[in-house]
Amino acid sequence: MLKNQQLAQVVNRVVNEQPVVDIHTHLFAPAFGEFLLWGIDDLLTYHYLVAETFRLSSITYDEFWAKSKQEQADLVWQTLFIENSPVSEACRGVVTTLKSLGLDLSARNLREYRNFFDNLTVDEFVD
Repeated sequence: MLKNQQLAQVVNRVVNEQPVVDIHTHLFAPAFGEFLLWGIDDLLTYHYLVAETFRLSSITYDEFWAKSKQEQADLVWQTLFIENSPVSEACRGVVTTLKSLGLDLSARNLREYRNFFDNLTVDEFVD
């Protein structure tokens, strides 16, 4: 039997050595195929951002879901990043991602960001 101190040490070691994978971000290995979400349009159509867009725009659900993913991303971008300040946690995630990738945030140019992602392979993005 382990004593309390020994047990605490074992638990601490196991927790600290356990690898953690955040699958909520959908940043999987490329082998996961369609489960891997990447690129600016997938980033912008993340469900939290879509919900926020519905709160700030007059578009109906049917109108939104009838659009292509790129058109949906365009609307999210326009609504949350151009017409409003990106202050929510979900918006901050997009800003942090773009900044981490070295993109010019002051440009606020979705076309430039798309060009950047279009020139990446999925392996480069995941790396």
